[in-house]
Order: sequence, then structure tokens, then C-alpha cells
Amino acid sequence: MINSDPDPIPTTKHASTWCARPPEASTEDAAFEQFWTDAQKPKWADKSAASQRRLDWWRDAKFGMFVHWDPSSVAASEISWCKQFYDDNGERLLDNPRPTPGLHGIEEHRIWFDWFKPAVPREVYDYLHRSFYPGMFDADKFVATAKEAGMKYLVQVSKHHNGFCMWDTKFTKHNVMNTPFHRDILGEMARACEGAGMKFGIYYSQRDWHHPDYGPERMARYNEYLHAQIRELLENYPNISLIFFDCEQYYPWQMWDGKELFRMIHGLRADIVINDRCGVPSDFGTPEQWIGAFDLERDWESCMTFTGFWSWHGFQAPVIPFEECLRNLIQCAGRNGNLLMNVGPLPTGQIDPREVDRLRRVGAWLAANGESIYGTRAGPFPSGDYGVSTHRGNTIYVHVLQWPEGDLKFPRFQGRVTSARVLSGGKASVHQTDDGLTIFVALADRVEPDTIVALELAELKTSG
Repeated sequence: MINSDPDPIPTTKHASTWCARPPEASTEDAAFEQFWTDAQKPKWADKSAASQRRLDWWRDAKFGMFVHWDPSSVAASEISWCKQFYDDNGERLLDNPRPTPGLHGIEEHRIWFDWFKPAVPREVYDYLHRSFYPGMFDADKFVATAKEAGMKYLVQVSKHHNGFCMWDTKFTKHNVMNTPFHRDILGEMARACEGAGMKFGIYYSQRDWHHPDYGPERMARYNEYLHAQIRELLENYPNISLIFFDCEQYYPWQMWDGKELFRMIHGLRADIVINDRCGVPSDFGTPEQWIGAFDLERDWESCMTFTGFWSWHGFQAPVIPFEECLRNLIQCAGRNGNLLMNVGPLPTGQIDPREVDRLRRVGAWLAANGESIYGTRAGPFPSGDYGVSTHRGNTIYVHVLQWPEGDLKFPRFQGRVTSARVLSGGKASVHQTDDGLTIFVALADRVEPDTIVALELAELKTSG
């Protein structure tokens, strides 16, 4: 008989000591209370000045790398989800018995999407870690690829829903140190980012389909484990600047003892940036596999993939073209968001060379046109069929992804245009009246996939 739990989890009876507040911290700390209050306000303008400043680097960065990777790559299958239904009676896929919160009206969903496939049989999935040896993994080379792409931060999966940990954790044997590779991959990536001057973040899934305490009977014990691991991560890797939690927004923060979790995080890293998937709006929203709407009030980050899958699905999975990836980045910046572009490394530890090709080409474009993306804010012209606009200081960058018939026209706005130029070289004609603004660029000076017209203004009045 196959052992259903090949890597039993040791007791977490000492985990609570990691989370305990010292006696002198028994009164509410004013700085934390402001941090927690701000976490419950979606709009940037409603947050305190400290929270606004804490987000400055992230708002300026615009472009980051997401890394979804664990032993599931050995089977070229989706991370975690390929085990959602992974028994087969010869006629159909059967439900996979696994822990579920069973609290606050939350039950783990039991639906099957095509992108979860292939389902990996239990006797294979539960032993994938024993074949995990990414001998070509080089954290410095990995980070260099992100930098060459023009990315300003990197967010790596530390633990996905399957409970497997990609760092040297003391709280479970279900981790990368118990694979043939026996190296702290997350730690190596953290050090590589620090050495390269790149911001480093972690993805951490609160749900855990491996941990025996994840369920209604022992959720308090599970939360001790969860809090202990977050503390361990922040203490082991002090350059963590961002946490990407991953439970849908309808999971309430009470599920994870969220206020105490945020208190502990704030005590260790007061300048941390946190997404909206821990029961509170926190710093930014996370549209997934789609580009967020034009929004000058709420910060957001679209997390998107090259293949439609989060982890590596083999070379048979097509990769989106460079132009689509670039348009996604431009649309995100022009709608007031960031793009977190995912790579799913091969079991060898390498990024798919097709994805590397796209990234390098985006990086080359940013080297020439980055002034229209980095450090900008959206507008003042809303996104539309033409494309988007961004601005910084007294300069507006109009990104024309699709030219209309005739001239490009915008309604009246606050500001007087003093000059115009095409960023790639060439002339732009601008006519401004009380009714609005008209822009014309000759066909010879238009560039695919994005003609950028830089408008210099005497003064630009915007918000945010």
C-alpha cells in the first residue's frame, strides 16, 4: 500500500513561541494601529502619509517577475491544482480528499477547470519531490534575466496550496531540503536579488492541502504554523519587501487571525507591501490573468502568464508573442497598475528559453522607452481604443497602440502643451483649443506596436 503522507509534518507545539507578543507590547501600538487601519482602506488617498510613502517604490517600479515553481514542474503540471482531483477509477476523475477550512462558510471548491490538467495520480504527485533536482538553477543568472527584462522586483512562491516549502523551514519536512537538490532555493534567490539591487518579495498561500491541522477542528493550531512560517521567512530573509498572500477576497481575515498576523509582520518589517488576498484590501488589488481597469483611486497589479498556466506545462504549451507581453505592460501602466509577469521554470531550474526571448525584447524596448513607464502615473487621458497615457512631472506620454481614422483627439484637460515629440524620433503635430487636443503623426513616424508621443506642458495638474 502506498503511504498517503510520505513526508509527515512534525508537531508545531513550539510554533506559538514564535508568535507570542512580549509583555511590554500588551498595549496597542499606535504605529501598528495606523498600519492596520490603512490596510482596511482600498483607496490610496485615504491612507496615511506613512502608508503612501511605503508604496512609492512599488508604484514607480511598474514591472516585476512572478516565479511559480516547485516539484510539480517534474510532471510538467499545474502547481498544486493538478492534485485537486487526482484519482481516476478508469471512467472519471474522482474527488481528492483533502483538508478544507470548514469555517466562516468557506469550503474549498471542488470544480475542475481545463487549465488544472493533467491530473497527476496520487502515487506520482506525492513523490515528485523525490525526483526534484534542478541542476541548472543559478539564482544570479535568474535575477540577471529579470533585470535584463527591465523588471524592478521579483516575487517567488515560497509555499503554494500543496504545502510544499521552497526554503529551509524548521516547521515541516515537506520542503526543498528534503529533495535530492537539498538547497534553499528561496534563500539563494533572496541573496541574488539583494546582490543585484532588486526588490525581493514572496508569495505565500495561507491554505495548505498537506498540513493535517488545516481544517475546522484544529485551525488555531494551523494558524500558529502559518504565523511561525511568516516570521521565519521575514527573519531568515531580511530583504523581503513584499508579501503576496493567496486566498480569494471572500476568505475573511479572521480565518487566519489576520490582525495578529499583520501585527507580527509590522513588528518585523514596518515598510512591507502586502496585497489584498488576506481578507483586507491592504496596499493593492490583484486582477489575475486580466488587465485592471483605469483607476486613479485604487492601486492594483495584474499577475499574468506567458502560457495560460502558472507552472511549466512543457514545450507543447504555446508562449504569447513579445508584442502581447509588451502591450500588457503598457496597458497596465496606462491604467494605473503594475504588471507582475509570471515565469514557470523547468524542472532543470531554467526559465523556458521562449519566455527569456520575450523578456529580453521587452527589456530592450524599456531601455529605449522606459521614461514613459517607470515612475509614471496613469492619465490624464483615460485608456481607450487608441491605447493609454501616462505622465510624470510636466510630461504626458501618449501610447498609441491603435491609430484611429484621421487625427487622434482628446477632450479638454488642465494644462497647456508647449511642445511635442515622438519618443522614437520623428515629428508630432499638436493643435490645442478650448474644446480639446488633437495629435497627428505621419505614417512614416509611427512605430509598431506603440507610437509614443511625449507632450511637454507648462504645468500639469493631476492627483495621486
